[in-house]
Amino acid sequence: MTAVVLALAFVPTSAWAGTTQIHRNDQFGALYSGKVRATLIGNVSITTSLATATCNVGVIDGTVQSNGTALNVSAYNFSNNPGPQCPNSAGGQSSVSAVGLPWNGGNVTYAPVIPGRDGTLTISGVKVTSVSTGWFGTISCTYRGSGAGNSLVLDAFNSTNANRPVIGVVQAQARAVNYTLNKDSGSFLCPSTATYSATFQLLGETVANSGVYDQKLHLTA
Repeated sequence: MTAVVLALAFVPTSAWAGTTQIHRNDQFGALYSGKVRATLIGNVSITTSLATATCNVGVIDGTVQSNGTALNVSAYNFSNNPGPQCPNSAGGQSSVSAVGLPWNGGNVTYAPVIPGRDGTLTISGVKVTSVSTGWFGTISCTYRGSGAGNSLVLDAFNSTNANRPVIGVVQAQARAVNYTLNKDSGSFLCPSTATYSATFQLLGETVANSGVYDQKLHLTA
């Protein structure tokens, strides 16, 4: 019996990822499919060997199925207040815009790490263009996600998780820390890679298609 218990204790966390359910409110709530919004809490930063650009306003809109599939992104908007452009460490400003929306085929997956995340949030087809000014003049660089299908992968946390990134925000959250983006095109001055860091709160709609994102979400197996 002891051997069986020990064997189960060391099953990799990915073994739980076969089943995913997104609920309203908590683990006992009804399943949720529909529109979702990720709203920036804190700052988003994109860092290259030239500079770091930092924005404090950001929204990603999309839709998802209750089993975590078909996470499709329709809007990806970042700016700064005051702004609208975002300051960078090269003494200039940067703007970020999405390329090729919608980005389809992402997913939310229940894949807990204890202590740590409850799952992952994968955005597929990620491609963004940054136009930056600074000591190097003005350059335009386009970067794409470094995961399969040009994806960007964030850790997902339930609102009840004591390890969620912003403990004062009692909502589901998603976080990327220094996630690598690869150069897709742009000036020869553009570095070959950039790193992306951001934290978001995640909400759905209580009333479908209302445009009001007030529905708490919870991820389980």
